[in-house]
Formats: sequence, C-alpha cells, structure tokens
Amino acid sequence: MITFHPTLPIVVVAIGALAVGLCAWQLAVARGRRLAWLRRTLLVLLAVAMAFRPAVPGGEVPTASIQARVFVLVDTSQSIAAEDWGGEPRLTGMQEDVVEIARAFAGADISVISFDSQASLRVPLTDDGSAVIEMVRAMRPEIAQQSRGTSIAIAHDLLRTELERSAAEDPASPAVVFYLGDGEHTADGEPASFSDVAGLVDRGLVLGYGTAEGGRMRVSSFDAGAAEQYVQDPAGGDAVSRIDEGRLRGIADQLGITYLHRSPALPITDALGPMAALDGEADLDRTEEARLEVAWALGIPIALLLAWEGFSLARSLRTTRGILPKDAA
Repeated sequence: MITFHPTLPIVVVAIGALAVGLCAWQLAVARGRRLAWLRRTLLVLLAVAMAFRPAVPGGEVPTASIQARVFVLVDTSQSIAAEDWGGEPRLTGMQEDVVEIARAFAGADISVISFDSQASLRVPLTDDGSAVIEMVRAMRPEIAQQSRGTSIAIAHDLLRTELERSAAEDPASPAVVFYLGDGEHTADGEPASFSDVAGLVDRGLVLGYGTAEGGRMRVSSFDAGAAEQYVQDPAGGDAVSRIDEGRLRGIADQLGITYLHRSPALPITDALGPMAALDGEADLDRTEEARLEVAWALGIPIALLLAWEGFSLARSLRTTRGILPKDAA
C-alpha cells in the first residue's frame, strides 16, 4: 500500500492546485495547443506526486526515544571493494553496520556523509532511519576512472560544518560520530587532523574494515563488462588493498573516541547498545513500519516529459526565427 508524507503539505497542495488550474484553463482555451498543455498538466501532476513523497512498506524499524545527533562517515573510495570481508567486499560490512547503527539509534537524528576523492552529504540529519538504511544499501564505490586519490580526512570540513550547524539548532542533543573506513590514504600530502573537531563530538567509534593480508578489488565502472575485472597494480598483477590501522587509530585519537576493528565474526551491537542507552532508550522488540520512498521513480517520466518540452520549445523557436524578417533578428 502506497503512503504519502509531504514535507509542506499546505504549500504543495496550494501550488499544485494553482498549476493544475492554469493547465486546465489553457486546455480549454488553447485549442490548437492542447497536446502541449496536456503534457504540461501531466508534468505538474507528476511533480506534485513526487512532492508528496510516495512510499511503500519497507520492513520495520524499532521505536525509540533517543535524543542525539548521529553522524555516519562512510568511505566510498575504490578500496572498499576489496574482498576481505569474509570473501565479500568491505562495503558489505559497512552497509551491515550502518543498518545496526540506525537500529540502535532509532528515533535520533542521523546524517550520512560519504567520502572518496571528495566529501558529500548524502543524508542531512533526519529521524527517518529507513531512509538512511536504504540510501546506504544503494551505495557503491567511487568510479575508478573518476578517482583522483583519497584523503582519509577529506570529510573534515563538511563534518565540522554539520556539527556546528546542528549544535546551533539543537545544543541539548549530544553529537555521536561513526567513521567507517579502511585507513588507506592515496592523496598527495598528509591528511588534515580531526583534533579541532573533537570538542564538538561527545562520543563515537572509528570502525576499521579490511585485513593486513588485504584483498583484490573489482573495478567500479560505468561499463558493466569492466565491473567483472579487478583493479590492476602498475607493477603487474591484481592490486591489493590493505587496512591501515595506524591511520585509523590516529583519527580515533584526534576525535577523542574509540577505535574498533571490524570483522564478520564480531557483532557490533554489543558496542552500540551501551552508547545509545546514554541518550535514551530504544526498544528493539517494539517496531513500527518503515517507509521505502519511491519518489525517485517519478523522476524518469518527468525527465522524459521535460526533454519533450525542451524539444518542442526549440522547434517553436526555430519556426519563429524562420518567419521573422532578417533585420528583426
């Protein structure tokens, strides 16, 4: 069953009603351009439907009363494709752990920042744990051809900005930071220090993924055929990525939080439970239905209709220029 959850329902309804009314009026009076106005009416209806954030049931999440600002930093560089998480890519372990973080801090505001050759705010602070889970499940390593080297501290500035902004809006809620990575630093120069951020962080964990033996990495590429290949070492053979626990421990020390090496055999729930309990209580036995938003699917027909509209406009402009006198151009 599809449900809706608009952010500003009154505004959406008001603007949508005005736009649909205009389109309906033009459909009635512009007899020679009904197809164009029918297209625009459909565009408005789809845009309004997207603004209402349609969703389908997406499993269940625990109810909770936790008050905290949780920031999850996830490494999405090519090295997270290394297959040393029990034979699976490191990204698999990261995704599983983010699900557990979202469950343990259900009800808290959670944000996700990814970092590779650049840092990106994937999810602004939200109490919608299911949105966080679905976004992280959809994460993929950075496209190899686009990589310019990864700094393990490239997310420093973005993290600091989000911490300061959220603290100004909600100073009573503690800030909890989870840094998920393998410590592999491939950018030029030494990484920046997180020491100046430590005063904004109340607690958290640096979670390390990978092994000393390392693992091969499947190529992350737009080309489906290339995705079956492994990254090659310039010296010959398959490239191997290894965890750098020294750098990860350094980040933990700078932030004033704890480092924890992750492995498939080591559940993370034991570490998360006591940490989340400091800010409230999450009852994992009582759940509520999660929402899996599908508004993105409406973007496909909207894009096609916009392309049609652009093509029609361009054709109209060419026709208009063709009938104008040369000196009128």
